[in-house]
Parts: sequence; C-alpha cells; structure tokens
Amino acid sequence: MRGSPPVSPIGAHVSVAGGLLNAVANARQATCETFQVWVSSARAWKPPALDPAVDHRFRELVAEAGLGPVFVHAAYLVNLASTSQATFDSSVAAVAATLDKAAAIGAAGVVVHAGSHLGAGRGPGIARIRQGALPLLDRLGDEPGGPDLVVELTAGTRNAIASRFEEMAELVEALGGHPRLRVCFDTCHAHAAGYDLADPVAASAAVDELVMLLGDRLALVHANDSLDPPGAARDRHCPIGDGTIGEDGFAAVLAHPGLAGLPVVTETTGDPAQMARDVACLRRLRDAARR
Repeated sequence: MRGSPPVSPIGAHVSVAGGLLNAVANARQATCETFQVWVSSARAWKPPALDPAVDHRFRELVAEAGLGPVFVHAAYLVNLASTSQATFDSSVAAVAATLDKAAAIGAAGVVVHAGSHLGAGRGPGIARIRQGALPLLDRLGDEPGGPDLVVELTAGTRNAIASRFEEMAELVEALGGHPRLRVCFDTCHAHAAGYDLADPVAASAAVDELVMLLGDRLALVHANDSLDPPGAARDRHCPIGDGTIGEDGFAAVLAHPGLAGLPVVTETTGDPAQMARDVACLRRLRDAARR
C-alpha cells in the first residue's frame, strides 16, 4: 500500500515590526505552520543586522512553536539583471548579507525575484545574473545545510527575465544547475504571466508543466490571489478567494501531487485577521484535497 503524500505546511509572510522575535508570535497568531519574513527594509539597501543573541532566540522560539521551514524575502530593490552597475553591486551585497542573516536564524532559503533586464535583452540579462549569482551560490557550497538561494518567477511585466516556466528553466541551466539554486512559484505571478489558474483543468495543466520543467528545483509556493485577469502582467495580490483565481483554482493547485510537501506561504495582506483567514482557507482547501 502506498503511503500518503507529504503534507504542505501552510503559512504567511508575517510582520517583524518591533523586532524579529515578534515574527514568531505573529505567525502563531495567524495559525501558521510555516512563515516568511523580511530581515531588513523591503525598500532600502540597509543590510540586516547580525545579533547572535536575538538570532539564537529566534531559532529557539521557532522550534518551541513547532514552526517551519522559515523563509526570508530579499528586498524588492534587488535586481541581479540590472544594467546599472550601482544597482547590480548593491543587489549582490544585499543578497549576500540576507543569506548571512538567513543562515544565522536557521532559515531554509532567501527568496529573490528573477529580475528585469531593463531593455538590454534576455541574453545580457541572464549573463548579468550569472555574474552576480554564481559567486553567491558558490559561497553557499555544494552540501545541504543552511539557506538556499530561491529565485521567484515574476509576473510577466516588460523586460522580465523569468515569468514563464521555460524561462526559469533556461535561467537554472545558465547557472549550471547549481545544487543550492531553488525556485519559488507564485500563483498571482503565474496567473499574470498568462497561466489561467482560475480554471481547475488549466491550473492542473499549468502545474504539470511547472513540475515537468522545474519540479526538482521547487522549494516554495507563494499562494496569492490576483486582482487582475490571466495574462494581465500585473502583480497585484488580494485575499484568497476574492480575486480572479478563486478557491477552485487554489484547490486545483494545492491538490497537485507535484507540489505535495512544499511549504505554501500567502502574501496577500498585512492585516493579521485577514492573514489568519487566508491561512485557514488554504489549509481547508489542502485538507479537502487530501481527503
């Protein structure tokens, strides 16, 4: 008799307002099983501070609460494909510092948007990412343990490096299939990039393609509903079930065996009550799919 598929832990991106340690209480309040945080400003280059006492206590609190894995999202300013030398240098430094902080707090990975070539073209953009990312990946080493670099598929806006699944597969190949390179699948981004996740049949087919091309690389699902229709190339999140994906689409995504066991994090809102509702909704859909 075959065993049951692994259960995907469900959680949210939670606030660290007032200090990193507050994130654990915020995750528990939202009934998270896993969670994601920022460890520095999302919209500034200031690196996260390493504080051994706080970092150790964070690990303890996470373990005591039975939460995990924990992911860290890098600052939105990061663009490893940038044509600006200043932005490129700042991006490399920011990701390096965020990886160091993620290692200190026991996080499983650092999520970085795939980025934009800003009109230079995909080839030069990928070459630029290779120049910035390979030293960061090599710094992590080849052996398991510590955070991975998790590159997130984006929403298909102009000059995007990796919004379609085959584009991300090309980027993974360009980075030599490095063992510390992983991928984050965002539902709102995929919907915006032209994968119709509202239709359960189309959603299942889209995840089939995702798993075929990137299954061994997937580390995390960002479960976000979308304010816009499929193919709109607009990255606008909204609460689960309130957007154009809807509960039927999320049910199909969560039921797909290729995503079984992957942590699922929602980034739909900063409101704790709505966050808890989104987590509860995703957990209900996950559990219904398992039944």
